[in-house]
Amino acid sequence: MIKNIVIVGGGTAGWSTAHHFINKTSPDTKITVIATPEIPIIGVGESTTGRFNDLINLKPNLTGVNEKDFLKETESTFKIGIKHSDWHTIGKSFYSPIGDGYDNPTKFPHKDYDNLRIYHVAEGLDYDKFYQSQLMAQNRLHIINGRSVFEYEKNKPVAYHLDTYKVGQYLKRKAINTTKCKYINGKVINFEQDRDGFIKHLKLNNGTKVKGDLFIDCTGFARLLISKVEKNKWVSYKDNLLVDSALNFNYEHDKDEPIKNYTHAWAQKHGWCWEIPTQTRMGCGYVFSSHHTDFDKAHDEISKKLKHRKIEIQRQIKFDTGRLEKFWCKNVLSAGLSSAFIEPLEATSIHATMLQVTHFIENYYKKNMNLKNNILTSQYNSEMTTMWDNIRDFIIFHYITPRKDSKFWKESSNKERWSPRLKNLMSMWKDRMPRVVDYIDDKNNNFYNIGNVLWYQIAIGMKLLDKKVAKRELKDYGIYDYSKKMYKEVKERVKINIHKSIKTNEYYKTL
Repeated sequence: MIKNIVIVGGGTAGWSTAHHFINKTSPDTKITVIATPEIPIIGVGESTTGRFNDLINLKPNLTGVNEKDFLKETESTFKIGIKHSDWHTIGKSFYSPIGDGYDNPTKFPHKDYDNLRIYHVAEGLDYDKFYQSQLMAQNRLHIINGRSVFEYEKNKPVAYHLDTYKVGQYLKRKAINTTKCKYINGKVINFEQDRDGFIKHLKLNNGTKVKGDLFIDCTGFARLLISKVEKNKWVSYKDNLLVDSALNFNYEHDKDEPIKNYTHAWAQKHGWCWEIPTQTRMGCGYVFSSHHTDFDKAHDEISKKLKHRKIEIQRQIKFDTGRLEKFWCKNVLSAGLSSAFIEPLEATSIHATMLQVTHFIENYYKKNMNLKNNILTSQYNSEMTTMWDNIRDFIIFHYITPRKDSKFWKESSNKERWSPRLKNLMSMWKDRMPRVVDYIDDKNNNFYNIGNVLWYQIAIGMKLLDKKVAKRELKDYGIYDYSKKMYKEVKERVKINIHKSIKTNEYYKTL
């Protein structure tokens, strides 16, 4: 019987995990979060995917979280998508909105056949005329008369840009105000296991012992529990992805500067720079390959690019790209960085944290669950392996570029970096356009929501699909003319309606 769930580690991962268990377990379940107080610094700018929206707008929400309160208290901002600059060609950029899905009204060959994006490929069009792309281009938000237009439109989620420190404190405050959640200020230094290897209790630095039935490891790169409770191999992605270092910095918004509603992923000589806006500043970082440059040179490079900004370096980070072999061991579950890390592109870390926890709760967790059933554990670990490996492939996809201006880009785009799965996808797409079925091992198993829409948008921006194949396919199905008409109608409708939305700065003044 699981009565006590113990989460080790705070921050965004730990406290968002606590919120999921508070909201989705029985009233008598006790949740304990063990963490040391976070240092009150300006948090690293971090962005989310639409999955974080599920946490903030969950109804009913037992922790009392609501979107307006969250935005006001944390100075977070809406994220409509990502603007990629200089990835394909220096001086060129493209938009990749979040969840900008359109059903195929002809339902031929099936309703998920993405005829609109295929039409973009066929005609060599940029994906920049539809609603979310135009919101990004014009610094507008999806708010009309105080209400989200996405409430009435299918498959149009939004995400957020975060100050990680403020968000962690907000989620902590909301969680411990409930009767289900208790906070312990302490540091785990060891644990004791029973004869079967299950953790009985944790040992803290002050001598306290904390018992639990289920333990969630949210300790980030330390991986205090999940890497030690039993043998757990590290599976490296370093042969697929070259970036392994980052330096973080911030700069303040200029007076009356428009607050962007997108994450800016800006390709540099040896990697790329993220720019993530909160309501008062821009949280940034330069992600690069230490095999091609170092921290000092990277600092000089990005300082010259942002010479009109006063930047303050906060932290230098080294990381290993990869994942653990097992994500659930004995009575320990891992979440977020304690499980794996690829790189910051596409906000996959928070996305995976949300998915690992919700997938476990919704499909495996029961109050009387048998933690010794190895078949359940193996299935969950297999699903998480698929999720992380497929996310890895999506990130590699971004680096397939004709840029040859540095050794980094030449090596990053080399086909030797591709996984066998990605090689198969690229081979298939030479003869037919991508389909939903291409991203799943069996029907309806793509629970991690990185599928056709996002792959198409990157493929369009990076010009990775054959125009002739796309055009011929639409004509063979008899829907080329219909798709052309649909494209024009959507574009005109957006042109008429876009100015009803609110400017970003105007909205945040109303909070």
